Amino acid sequence: MNWPSSSKIRQPLRPLRLEGPGKTWAAWTYPVLGLLLGAVGGILLGHPLAMVVFNFQEYIHGRGPLNIWGRVLLSFAPHMWPMMTLFALSSGVFGAIMGLVFNKLKEHERQIETLHQEFELQVASLRHHYKNLSIGIEGFSQRLSRKVAALARQIREGHGEDCPQKDCYCHSLPVLEQDVATLADTSKRLSETLGKELTFLKALTSNLAAPRPHDLYPVLVSAIRDLLEARFRDKQIQVEINGRPLAESREPLLLNFEPMTMEVILKNLLSNAMKYGDHIQVNVARMSGTVQIEVLDNGAGFEVEELEKQLIAPRDRRELGSTQLGLRVTLHLLEKCGGRLLVASQPGNGSNFTLEFPK
Repeated sequence: MNWPSSSKIRQPLRPLRLEGPGKTWAAWTYPVLGLLLGAVGGILLGHPLAMVVFNFQEYIHGRGPLNIWGRVLLSFAPHMWPMMTLFALSSGVFGAIMGLVFNKLKEHERQIETLHQEFELQVASLRHHYKNLSIGIEGFSQRLSRKVAALARQIREGHGEDCPQKDCYCHSLPVLEQDVATLADTSKRLSETLGKELTFLKALTSNLAAPRPHDLYPVLVSAIRDLLEARFRDKQIQVEINGRPLAESREPLLLNFEPMTMEVILKNLLSNAMKYGDHIQVNVARMSGTVQIEVLDNGAGFEVEELEKQLIAPRDRRELGSTQLGLRVTLHLLEKCGGRLLVASQPGNGSNFTLEFPK
């Protein structure tokens, strides 16, 4: 590269090494520190305390007077160096062992923190790809719609509205426009679905914001309508809120919650109910100290004990059957926001999931 003659090369600055949050002490630091602290503690505390205890024993058995301060001073006398050395070595070895144990605990803590950071990075990368994919799909459908609309306008201007040729390609324009409109609608719904997935990932991985008073009704109705219009639009499902149809219900209820987290929790339970039943009843009520949200369905029901086994089963056993991911996420979010989940069901009698939130 040819630099201008008037430019001057600056003196290189001292480089600064950038490191992640995982910088730790050397592995030998804690054992050596434990050894030194143990040796010092053995000399300053262990040996004087042993001399005091020995003096108590002599006093109890009548072999000598009680002289605590004198025994403490005697423990530091020069002729007591063999006992001081013995206490320093024994306490130092014990301190080194405790340093090794503490070092192992710190290593496990660092490994867990590293795994957590890697998981957050992977989730952040996934959210980034989701967002770019959503923008790309929506932009492609919009460009295609504009080009097809411009092409159809030019063809109609050239052929006229009533083209005499029956086999002319201009007669297929309505079908093409309908297909493009379907593509645009599908891409829009896909973008909305990806956006909801981003919301789900954000609620699952981020720390919850402080809950504030919100009206539960709009969040509940929005969750129900999103499921009915997207995932279960081909299934006839009747939904009631507090005994009234969805279109007629309006039960404002203020309580403290975080809307994003509440939406994910409600959708998980409602989607399970709509998957197995076609008549869903949602009951919201204030109880003593809590707010309860019941989700009842007329599905086939299940054994609660079997559900518990699936939730606590090891990972290798869950791969063959249902992983109950929705319930696991719900329980995780409820634990973060201080709520709890109750379930009652029997085969042939539907199911009842009850959410409880503190007021």
